[in-house]
Amino acid sequence: MSVVRRIVQNPTVTKAFIRYPVGREPCSLPPIIINPMYMDRIDRRPIPLRYRVTALIEMCNLDEAATMSHLAVEDRFRNDRDTVFICNSVIGAMCEAKRYGEVISLFNYFFNESQILPNTLSCNLIMKAHCDQGRVDVALELYRHMVLDGRVSPGIATYEILTEALVVAKRFDEACALERSMKRRSFMVYDILIRGFLDAGRFLEASQIFEEQKEPNTTRLPWREYDKAIAVFSASFMRYWFRQGKDEEAMEIYKGLDKLLLQVNPIVGNRVLQVLVEHGKKTVALDLFEEMECNSETLDIIFKGFSDTIIPFNFHSLWLHVGLYRTMIKRLCEQGRVSEAEKLFAKVFKDVERDEHLMAAGPDVSTFRAMINGYVKVGRVHDAMQMLDEMKVSTLRKLAIHRAS
Repeated sequence: MSVVRRIVQNPTVTKAFIRYPVGREPCSLPPIIINPMYMDRIDRRPIPLRYRVTALIEMCNLDEAATMSHLAVEDRFRNDRDTVFICNSVIGAMCEAKRYGEVISLFNYFFNESQILPNTLSCNLIMKAHCDQGRVDVALELYRHMVLDGRVSPGIATYEILTEALVVAKRFDEACALERSMKRRSFMVYDILIRGFLDAGRFLEASQIFEEQKEPNTTRLPWREYDKAIAVFSASFMRYWFRQGKDEEAMEIYKGLDKLLLQVNPIVGNRVLQVLVEHGKKTVALDLFEEMECNSETLDIIFKGFSDTIIPFNFHSLWLHVGLYRTMIKRLCEQGRVSEAEKLFAKVFKDVERDEHLMAAGPDVSTFRAMINGYVKVGRVHDAMQMLDEMKVSTLRKLAIHRAS
């Protein structure tokens, strides 16, 4: 198929293509060639390619997922909605596995060689991969390409990734310049700067940013985020004073926070909870935890901070909090409390696997894997094997019932 015809039929292909910088010469990257024999291995069941790739990623079969994802650029499988999703899914999985060589090769294959138009997430993933390796300048090169090219716009997460990397590299002037270039302001970027200055012992610069955002005539914060932002900034100063050994100053800040905001906003509540747990204020932390609207991050903080404590928590709705059940099961297994995890697993998921309409609320692969690892840890190998079989059946049923088209 000609390039012009492919552009007309599929707008995910860029119309005036300019290569995206990947920090490596294209000739140094291993070529990706689709084996025609592999295409014949894709059976005729009506399951979209995106769900085949997703299932392989969930099963931690990244090599097979990457190989199958290469087909996303072929005319037979190319789909406006699915193609970039497939690209991002496999690149994101490789990033989590820290297989950065494959990340660069896949990005180059999809968005340079195959000329798929990426989205902001696509670029964020490879920028984060470069930053994780200390290659900040390469990430900045891609950012400048995005700005000049104009087809993919940087998002708030883009600025958070780059600001964090510049702060870690102690390149504060560049970090501040980057913040000033943002069209839409993010309080999280300001907080990264505040924490960076505080960690570097530059209290005055951190305080100046804080004071500027507090003043109505100088703040750049959206009014809807103002209270949340000020509370997050305050938590960073709490952390600073705790680290200086000045607990009274830190707790004075805590006492001045809006307790209702801590209770109903997990972003703020979790930040403050983390600071309290890290610095030994566990009684205060538990009091706050019992009043908070929780998410999975909240449970992670509590389980890590109170590894030998029975967590005083009551779920109210399976549909609203299924992610919290999954998190609690994983953390109980990590602590060797498999019997508790087993009871919770049975209580929460005993009905969902029997009803195809409830299966989406059932255990995911990572929850099954946590139970398997927990059983093995305490020597219950037979139960681990049974759970493995149950995981296979559940995954196949979900794939067949919900993801076929």
